[in-house]
Amino acid sequence: MIKKIKSLGLSVLNKFKNKTKFQKLLIITVAVTVVFIANGQLNKEEEGPTYKFGQVSRGNIIEQVSETGSITTSNKVEINSTIDGVVTEVYVENGAEVKRGDKLFYVVSSATEAERSKAYSSYLSAKNSLESAKANLNSLESKMWAAHEDFEARALDTELSVDDPIFIQTERDWHASEANYLNQKDVISQGQAAVSSSWLAYQATADGPVKATIDGQVVNLALAEGQMSSATDLALIIKTNSETWVEIAINENDIKDISPGQTAEVKVDALSSSTLPATVQRVDEFATVISDVAVYYVYLTLDEVDQEIRPGMTAQVDILTQEKNDILVVPITAIKPYQGEKAVQIFDEQSQTVIYQPVKIGATGTANVEITSGLEEGQKIIISELGKSSSGGGLFGK
Repeated sequence: MIKKIKSLGLSVLNKFKNKTKFQKLLIITVAVTVVFIANGQLNKEEEGPTYKFGQVSRGNIIEQVSETGSITTSNKVEINSTIDGVVTEVYVENGAEVKRGDKLFYVVSSATEAERSKAYSSYLSAKNSLESAKANLNSLESKMWAAHEDFEARALDTELSVDDPIFIQTERDWHASEANYLNQKDVISQGQAAVSSSWLAYQATADGPVKATIDGQVVNLALAEGQMSSATDLALIIKTNSETWVEIAINENDIKDISPGQTAEVKVDALSSSTLPATVQRVDEFATVISDVAVYYVYLTLDEVDQEIRPGMTAQVDILTQEKNDILVVPITAIKPYQGEKAVQIFDEQSQTVIYQPVKIGATGTANVEITSGLEEGQKIIISELGKSSSGGGLFGK
């Protein structure tokens, strides 16, 4: 057998010697490639996980609840002219303190007599419609009580069963008349709004002063005598001493961690300014159901005021719920689920295996988590698994 192998080897060697230099180089290249591929396959079969290690250390953790909300009120009121026309007098200047009802400027209307008459006619029409709606309300109320008495007399007093036709008919008549009465109240509310709107439209066609709607200080005065004014143009701003409020809706899992007096940071999406400090002022005790989800409204006030903030702007709110300093911490990635509890992984040098060490955790921050028991400061732990690496030697060894 050995002679055959030697004979075969000599034959191959003689054939190799007879090859050209190019053929010899090609054969050597192919052979080396095959060996390296085989070595790679062996290494791949013996690959194992590699880990990133760290130590249990002392640090600080800040817990916060983050939610998107909106600005509900701000400390300023924009004043527009209620009259389209020419400004003839300006009674205030920037920095002036005004009270609600004080005259700010006087406008001579540019409306024609025909426009003024049309506006007054619209006001009278809205007023008549409101009076008619009020009269109809009284009639509908009488019908509602009459239907209720009929239901009691014919169905309840006679102790009819709920499936009796008379019981069903009289009860439905009563509920229908009640609905008509309640709907009429909505009609009256709409009529009152129409009267107010038409009266303001009529007032806009007459000469008159524009007055302050709130107490405060005049800023950003943009009018001068002889200038045209309209309802679409900002005339001035009245800055008030009121606070800027932010409203957010918190889910039922986080609301238990929020209470009045906690500090927060607010970032208004529409503004490029940095975050503004804020304070939690009120927390709803009862939930509000929105789309079958229970939420609790939380109200904050800004500690600093940005004059560019307007009601309705979207705001990102971070409420600081807990802060712990000089505590044992590990990265969040080190915490693993284990037998219904929490644990970290430790590499046992003797057995060359990974073991689970049960731990108790406390506060959780954005990157780290508090360890209340199970580990000691300086202890080496596995932070994360990086991937696979060769643990075998293959054809060439490690």
